[in-house]
Amino acid sequence: MAIVGESINPEILEGIDIRQRMHGAGYNSASIKRDPKVLNYLNNRNAWIKMASGVNINFANGGDKKVKAVFDQSGDITWTDAEVANLNGTGLAKQLVLFNTVQSFNNNSYQARSGYRKDNLLNNSIDKMYGGLGGNSQGLKPVGGIVDMSVENINRGSIRKATVNIKVYNKFQFSLIELLYLRLGYIMILEWGWDKYAESIVDVEGAEPIVNIMDMGPTIIEKDWFTDSDVTQRSMLRKIENQRIKTKGNYDAFFGKVSNFSWTANTDGSYDIKVDLITLGSVIESIQVSVPAKPVLESTVKENQENLQELLDDDVAVDQSTGIVANLGSDAISQFLGNTILNFPTKNTNSDYIELKSLSQLSRGRYNNDIPPKDNYFIRLGEFLQEIQKFIISEVKNGDDKLDPVLNLDTGVLSNQCNYVTNLIPLDPTKCIFTFNFSDDIENAVFYPPEFKASKIFDAFAVEDEGVTWGQTMNIYMNMNFLGDALTKNIDVDGKLSLNSYLTAICDGINTCTGNTTNLEPAIRDDKTVYFLEKNPIKGRDALTPKQTSKPIEIMGYNSNGTSNFLHNFSFNTDITPDLMAMISIGATANGEAASIPFNNWNSGLENRFQKVLLLPEEPSVVTQLNGLTSPAQIRAKFTAAVLADGSDIDWDLGTGYDWEWKGKNINDIDGGNVGWRSSKEEDAVDPGLLDEVVKAVHALEKKQKKEFGNSRVVERDPELRNSNTIPFGEEYLQYLVTGFGGDTGTITTSYWGGFNKIEVDTDDAIWWDGSFNPGHIKRGKESFKSYINFLNTKEFKESGVLSSTGGFIPVNLKLEFEGLSGIKIYDKIEINQNFLPPSYPTALKFVVMGVNHSVGGNMWTSDLKTISTSITDQKPTVLPNTSVKAKYDYTEVKGPIAPRDSTSRLLITDNRTVAGRQFNPSTYGKLQSKTWLVNEMNQYVRAPFLKFLNVLEEKYPGYTLVINATYRTFKRSIELKKQNPKNASAGKSPHNYAYALDMNVIDPNGVVYKKRNPTPWIQSGIPDIAVESGLRWGGSFQSYVDCVHFDATNVTAKSISNAAAENEGILQKDWDTRNINYV
Repeated sequence: MAIVGESINPEILEGIDIRQRMHGAGYNSASIKRDPKVLNYLNNRNAWIKMASGVNINFANGGDKKVKAVFDQSGDITWTDAEVANLNGTGLAKQLVLFNTVQSFNNNSYQARSGYRKDNLLNNSIDKMYGGLGGNSQGLKPVGGIVDMSVENINRGSIRKATVNIKVYNKFQFSLIELLYLRLGYIMILEWGWDKYAESIVDVEGAEPIVNIMDMGPTIIEKDWFTDSDVTQRSMLRKIENQRIKTKGNYDAFFGKVSNFSWTANTDGSYDIKVDLITLGSVIESIQVSVPAKPVLESTVKENQENLQELLDDDVAVDQSTGIVANLGSDAISQFLGNTILNFPTKNTNSDYIELKSLSQLSRGRYNNDIPPKDNYFIRLGEFLQEIQKFIISEVKNGDDKLDPVLNLDTGVLSNQCNYVTNLIPLDPTKCIFTFNFSDDIENAVFYPPEFKASKIFDAFAVEDEGVTWGQTMNIYMNMNFLGDALTKNIDVDGKLSLNSYLTAICDGINTCTGNTTNLEPAIRDDKTVYFLEKNPIKGRDALTPKQTSKPIEIMGYNSNGTSNFLHNFSFNTDITPDLMAMISIGATANGEAASIPFNNWNSGLENRFQKVLLLPEEPSVVTQLNGLTSPAQIRAKFTAAVLADGSDIDWDLGTGYDWEWKGKNINDIDGGNVGWRSSKEEDAVDPGLLDEVVKAVHALEKKQKKEFGNSRVVERDPELRNSNTIPFGEEYLQYLVTGFGGDTGTITTSYWGGFNKIEVDTDDAIWWDGSFNPGHIKRGKESFKSYINFLNTKEFKESGVLSSTGGFIPVNLKLEFEGLSGIKIYDKIEINQNFLPPSYPTALKFVVMGVNHSVGGNMWTSDLKTISTSITDQKPTVLPNTSVKAKYDYTEVKGPIAPRDSTSRLLITDNRTVAGRQFNPSTYGKLQSKTWLVNEMNQYVRAPFLKFLNVLEEKYPGYTLVINATYRTFKRSIELKKQNPKNASAGKSPHNYAYALDMNVIDPNGVVYKKRNPTPWIQSGIPDIAVESGLRWGGSFQSYVDCVHFDATNVTAKSISNAAAENEGILQKDWDTRNINYV
């Protein structure tokens, strides 16, 4: 799942259990019997090493000359052309398998080697132990072979390196080894394991357990390496993994290429040879992403550059531009990105491509298109990686048609998962965007753009299951301009950029955009597959992981359950840096401010007597008030809205200027700028001079109020409030969200100056969409989220014991050395018997594998594990989404309309509208109505999309019934509903207040009723798709709540409210008539 701390393969865990039972044999009544079979296993096992070459001798291309040159150089070997001909293809490699000296593999078996050489004939010397390979001019020499080998992890464990030491005893042997094994870049296979292993222990009721000991038998070299069929690299790696699993960790192999070699000629005529192998995934460091673009006419490139520059609103000349525009004709990635943007209208038809402008129009209004051009174009990460795999990563061709990439990019949605916390939004849309979830409190205050719901527009990133939330990395949408900049900004002085460096830059951008909630980096699994590893733990994830059924690894001594350890050695140490020591000291206070420290469980229940509470310095925060004064931007926006609305809170008099009500206080005689009897209210609303005077007047009033009321706060002092002048933690992030998407923070105070200003922002004034136009808002988001997440981590740890998901690793290291075992991988979680540790450790720590090394020599195979600790994350987060977003929900299949039961059936419409239990219109209630009737019930400005919608339903859905439950809702009714349930929309905030929306159930020909909370039948019917294509929004795709019966033509805009106020001037709001108010 691409997350640190996944469980070890169950078959390997079973192998560990079996070994521990074997080593505990005879200890007590729970142990297996220590009989001769078990003793033979314990005392008479031997490790072996095999190595075979992937070099084919191609006689057609001169390979025979290389072989003959080796034989001729020996001088005293007699050979025939027929004998040499047998060495074509894999023939020579079969004769020189490095196993138990050097073996000849013929007819699916090894030719036994014994005796000594008696003549100079090649055919009579292959099977001899002494003098079998090489002449006898210096006396009979033994056959060489592997002395020992070792395997280690490098590059943070993603790449493995093997070192094989070989000894040969004459030049002829050395020349053969050189021909087959000292070939840089050529692929070899190195195998090792135990000659016998315990395959199973079968418990029998009332009798001794049955112990099954197996011989290793033939392995991949014998079964598959020399096969005539074409085998791909991927299939060979799969065979190796299957063999590990089959033998329960008693076999291992290394499939890689020669990366280096060295040799020494000794005075006795022998040679010491060292061969270094490296796994295939190492090419991630050498694959260049700055590959040449496809050849295009220079005139076409220039034309595309000019068109692209216009789309991206780039002011500099083409020859001075950077990024995608500059590199459009030079590298393949920039060419792909540029061509995609130029043809985006054709790309923007599926969920792999998103244009931010279209989302902004849906959220902020049809005429608000002020999106920075460079921030406008997005591509799903999984789709982008699939595209670059095509033109960056080479393929290997084996045989006629078997193609295999030299490196695989894992773009699976379910296999690439990452950390996510509820209420996190994309903090930097210049880098990426993704779907997100809001909790109840945030949902009630912030308008959640329904377009950020997983749908045909977006594939789901944020998902939740059983109270645990996480993200699906491949469903992050990357800003295409950022992808181009990440390419150009990371190229080195030689004009090169490795795939690993490029993917790292992408991960860094994502991590920044999530406020470091994610800690992604590129890594390699199974020696050849690149994926995005999440290093931060996910809150509650351990609670969803099936508990390990096998016993933990024993560290020392015997256990009462009849098991014992198979370790040779272990060590346990800590590595505390000065910075970390400072964090621990803070975490040791009673208030536990440093909840992001992942090992706070160590201090649970303990108190530092001489440092009970630590009051940290107040962090500067970007707030809506500066020195107790409302920001000028907010004052100007409020005044402008008031002037345009021409409401009861503002008035203009000739000669004195404007009188305006600010927070219940009148400010009189505001004059300035070019305001006069000839100026219109539209001109006054944006007059700079007048707005400056408004700001001065408001600030003067606030300073006066501050002097009268001081800095009193309604909220009582507590550990979350560092001092009486600090806003509550989380409030700043809420204000950031409201200014970003629109909404209402609510009022926190009962006095004029106490507490904090109520922030209310209309959706068409939301500024998250401004992206690079407003870098201050991006910075504010990152800073306020940091404060929010720190507060949340502290709160959850104190109240529920939930540990931070952003704390990373703990510098508590455990090293294990034991008899050789395969199948344990980097970042696997290992469970050990922690009885030798202090009692607080098992509840606070879990160990994650950071290094797996092997060595074989002297008939012994030894494995070394290096681990580091991280926190146990079995406590689920307390802040959860309002509505669960399941991954399976996102992919419900559209099946289309069900056939009617009667060929004469038609679409039926019935009026079921009520208000407070009374019929909305008694003359139509409960009766069948026409399509025209329903269209006329809607606002005159939105009838066109509803008519289009109903026309399609009438044509394609005969036999269906539309049960109309709501259309127009008066302001008076909204006020009543708000009193009944605070979650209901305020008067004027619902599309129903303007007849922009209708609510309806659907009954299909089978009698199934499509209801409010079950989106599945709706999606399967295809009706929501038709609504969207007709220009409507469907409530089933709203992210913050599910309202499948709801369809509307627009959200409520600022103009809806101001137009309603203008057309109902002098009338109490509860009596307004707004059924035909325009939204523009």
